[in-house]
Amino acid sequence: MNQPSDRTLKQSEIAKLAGVSRAAVTQWVKRHRDFPRADGNGRFPFRDVMIWLGSRRVHGSIRDTHDHAGTSYADRVHRALGPATTGAATPAAPLPMTETAAPPAQEMPTLGGSSPAENLALLLALTFLHTRYPDSWAALFEQDPPDFGARGAKWLIERIAAAADEASRQCGAHSDVIGVLRGLTPNSVSEVRRTMTQCAAFAPADVQRIVDSYETALSPEAFFTPRAVATLMATALRDSPVESVYDPYVRGGELLTAAVDTAGKSARLRLHGATPKAQALSIAGLNLLARGENVNLRGPFDQAGPEPRTSGTFVLANPPFNIESWPDRDSDADWHPFPAPPARSTFRWLLHCVERLGENGRAAIIMPNSAAASGNRREREIRRCLVALSVVEAVIALPPGLFADTDAATSLWFLRRPRSSDQPILFVDAANRGTYPHGQPILDDGAAADIGRAWQLFLADRDAGQPHRGVPGLSVAVAKEDIQPEHHSLNPAEYLPSQGWQPSTQGDDRRAKLQLPYLRSFDRRRAADIASAALSKPPRGGTVRIGSVCEVKAGYSYSRLPAKKRSSEPGIPIVLPRHLRHGRIVVDEPSTAPPAVAAALHQYQLRAGDILCVRTGALTPPALIGPNETGWLASTNLLRIRVLDPDAIDPYYLYAYLRSSAGTERMKTLARSTAASYVTAENIAGLVIPFPPPDQLRSLAEALRTLDQEVTAAQDLAIEVTKARDAAADLLFARGTQ
Repeated sequence: MNQPSDRTLKQSEIAKLAGVSRAAVTQWVKRHRDFPRADGNGRFPFRDVMIWLGSRRVHGSIRDTHDHAGTSYADRVHRALGPATTGAATPAAPLPMTETAAPPAQEMPTLGGSSPAENLALLLALTFLHTRYPDSWAALFEQDPPDFGARGAKWLIERIAAAADEASRQCGAHSDVIGVLRGLTPNSVSEVRRTMTQCAAFAPADVQRIVDSYETALSPEAFFTPRAVATLMATALRDSPVESVYDPYVRGGELLTAAVDTAGKSARLRLHGATPKAQALSIAGLNLLARGENVNLRGPFDQAGPEPRTSGTFVLANPPFNIESWPDRDSDADWHPFPAPPARSTFRWLLHCVERLGENGRAAIIMPNSAAASGNRREREIRRCLVALSVVEAVIALPPGLFADTDAATSLWFLRRPRSSDQPILFVDAANRGTYPHGQPILDDGAAADIGRAWQLFLADRDAGQPHRGVPGLSVAVAKEDIQPEHHSLNPAEYLPSQGWQPSTQGDDRRAKLQLPYLRSFDRRRAADIASAALSKPPRGGTVRIGSVCEVKAGYSYSRLPAKKRSSEPGIPIVLPRHLRHGRIVVDEPSTAPPAVAAALHQYQLRAGDILCVRTGALTPPALIGPNETGWLASTNLLRIRVLDPDAIDPYYLYAYLRSSAGTERMKTLARSTAASYVTAENIAGLVIPFPPPDQLRSLAEALRTLDQEVTAAQDLAIEVTKARDAAADLLFARGTQ
């Protein structure tokens, strides 16, 4: 094999190593002037390609389970080839810094060719054995491998995994450490022993630094909760008689470690939790065990069952949103006195948390903002019951984008067991308190302290029996009778608009509540005016055929998933043509595919940034897939358009073209030209669209997105104005009939 300094690659080799399609590499060559030039044989210099790939981050919609938010395409090549063959052409890109500016993962011991999650599990396992089982640790150094190459290294890893697995089970973590470490692929015994020697310097106090370095190591559905948010959730434990803490969906164990840090070592909490994810179960267990804690972690349906509830049992939870999870499969769930939540509803997690609370306990749970004001009938009734039974103590709106791989807006809900009480609910609007030191939003120490202070002041006034005035511009206490009556909304923005407005004590003052949507609409209008100026000039550059920059694929064949096999039970949601509304996917309780059937149809799954078009029937406008629909299935009568290289073309630009009058007319022309009035994947792939240079394309896409946001703000304002008009009329005529 050529040395890295003079090695060359074909386009197909670049595609395979970088984990992309051949067409994506072709686009890199055509569209990026700084991409290395090929020699006379069509081959590209390895070193130059690695430098270029090192400057390109893997887009969120095409990351695989081994990629984190900072992964570059060069990292994928390093992972595919291993350090022995990549040499020193380009160092792996460092992981993004955390709130505490922890060292990047590359400063930690690593085994080449292994995923970040596997390396994290190994470091935690070694630290755990070294600090708590020194005899097992010493025995590992005395092991005599069959050879000192890759086979012997694999043999030694298996011995480490077996020792850590046995020790973790003795400490209550019923996880599969062997399964998690099985994927490690070291090249030699010396590499493994070097890692062991480096880990011998770690103490329990170093575990947080290790975890911070790998905070994005888990898969998207199991990412770590940001430490600032986890600490804020653990404030629910302060000044309370806490006996045990339960996490129903452990990710990396960060919520349970935050509970320990908040309560103090002297508290000696009993820690327990569950998760269906084997990798998360193992990493969470090792994370806590390496810190010196004991923990009871199990799968959700482990025969041993959950730990008995005590009066001081608290719950901390960051459950997954909009996917089938184990509460959906729990046939023994008793939702009384609440109505049964819809399938895949986050309220299933919330009610499970309430059910697990001790008499004096409290739950802190991350919820999507949509849960606070959703229009679903059963969810609306659940909110009514939560308010009536004084279950909700506080709702805190967090800055959007805090969590990896999603821009979803979230809130933190503080809950307690149902009781008869007239105590108010605290609403905190911290949605604008995020900061962006490294491009990714974080909740900094100042904002977290302000939120914690607002909560403590509320509790102090409530315990003293005094009215709580709230913190101007941040929080307000609202009486139960003043909760929005139509939808029982728990959205802080509805009760704490800007300019210091406070809920009216004279009833539902709809006109006052219009202030916030007016301001939001005005802000969007100003942004849209700037965007309109950017769109006033025609795009520069030439054109491009959609098929050369996108993959166009029809939905699954009807024979593979006929209507009789669909279900309303938990499974993978199916997108049908009627779900494409106003450019988005709008569906309440979708039909689903059984998990086994969906697994066989994985090539038809959707990603954020995909565009769906109707293939047969009425040509409704296309829809842009968001994070919430990732993993859903495209049905028979739909076409999925997937951008091959998001660096070359923003999916929103293509989406905007297809729903424009020009794009709509082209689609209609294609449909009319066929005998059965339908559009094929080849038709879409053959469409030629304007294609400006990358810098102008990005600015145009952002301008179009801004105008779309203005439309949404105006629609929201129109809805609120209509409500205000109707409320005024109802009040007038109600008085007239008295």
